[in-house]
Amino acid sequence: MSKAWLVLLALPLMAEDPVSFQKQIRPILARQCAACHQPASKQSELLVTSYDGFLKGGRKGAAFVAGKPDESVVVAYLTGKTSPQMPFGGKPLAAGQIDLFKRWILEGAQNDSPSEILDLTKLKPAVYYAPPLITALAYSPDGKILAISGYREILLHDATGGLQARLQGLSQRIHTLAFSPDGTTLVGVGGDPGRFGEVQIWDVASRKQRQSVMLTNDTLSGAAFSPDGTKIVLCAVDKSVRMLDLASGKEIRKMDHHEDWVYAAVFGVDGKRIVSVGRDRAAKLIDANTGQFIENVNLLKEPLTAIARHPKKDWVLIGGQERVPYLYRMDRPRAMRIADDSTLIRKFEKQDGPILAVAISADGLYGAVGSETGDVRVYNLDTGERMGACGGHSGGIYSIVFQPGGKGLVTAGFDGTVRMYDLDGKMAKSFVPVPIQKREVAGAR
Repeated sequence: MSKAWLVLLALPLMAEDPVSFQKQIRPILARQCAACHQPASKQSELLVTSYDGFLKGGRKGAAFVAGKPDESVVVAYLTGKTSPQMPFGGKPLAAGQIDLFKRWILEGAQNDSPSEILDLTKLKPAVYYAPPLITALAYSPDGKILAISGYREILLHDATGGLQARLQGLSQRIHTLAFSPDGTTLVGVGGDPGRFGEVQIWDVASRKQRQSVMLTNDTLSGAAFSPDGTKIVLCAVDKSVRMLDLASGKEIRKMDHHEDWVYAAVFGVDGKRIVSVGRDRAAKLIDANTGQFIENVNLLKEPLTAIARHPKKDWVLIGGQERVPYLYRMDRPRAMRIADDSTLIRKFEKQDGPILAVAISADGLYGAVGSETGDVRVYNLDTGERMGACGGHSGGIYSIVFQPGGKGLVTAGFDGTVRMYDLDGKMAKSFVPVPIQKREVAGAR
């Protein structure tokens, strides 16, 4: 018998590589367990957002006993030997995932996490030495609160820019903020790249987090409320569009119609349809009740990154890498044909850079477009005429919101400064939304 055959025969008998806490166990905990067992929602006094927290355990004692999976509390709950089976109210882990926990514990439950991984059990307000990149803005319906994304937090400011509260959460970055139509709930969508995607649901009055929902192994974006405020839709880099029930935090459906990352989505006026945009260049029209794909709203050109819906009509303003904003209707006036663009209402002028953000005013009269070069232009949606240009930015614009019932808009992005403008582009105010501390210089007196 040759040496080659001896090697092949020996392969099944070789030991498997040790299970990695960082690469295999932590992602499962982050996606399936951290929503209930994190600093903001410490159910049963158990934290799973770090190895040390998981090791310490909760009310039932240590979560695991190294070398003894059959005596480990976590295995008992995951397998259903101890009731209720975990994840609570969710789908049980697959047998292969449970086997990973058993093997990891049997192998000694080693911690191979890099030392630089943030210990979320010691969550404290971020300290800023420079303005942070701002990826999301949202106004409450009454215009009294402006929510702004920070580092692992959401900052609540009053209408004049005064800091009112800092809502600390699990996600490193919040990519989208949205208030419910009645203003009682604030949703923040984001995550940690390559680790988890999270939906944070906050009670606005109490400033308390009601739920943290983990959905994917990468960050989420593009959240939007249904008109009745009972559901939210959001987008993922796994090419999916997800819909959640707001009250329970449960995923209603997952829609896999895109061929690449999905960045943003909106409900139609009556909540019966959804339009989502992504890197596959499509603005896809989806039946919100069934999740079925209806058709592409647009003629495919370049990757799309942003969408906003008219407040009273099923019209959507979209933009992306082509640098050209388009206004489309969701209803096709005639039968669809190959390469048909009959839903197009208006094509606007080409921007100086790729489009990263768009917005439509509450009265439906104006649209705003923000680009990667820092330009923000305001247009009359009925005529396509440019009404103004908002300057002063030193980097890309990641979020634009119109003031509710007002005559101005707010922008933010790469340079970490929030700017308020009149519709003609005149700046009314600018401010950095976080407290900035000076760095101490070694040897300074």
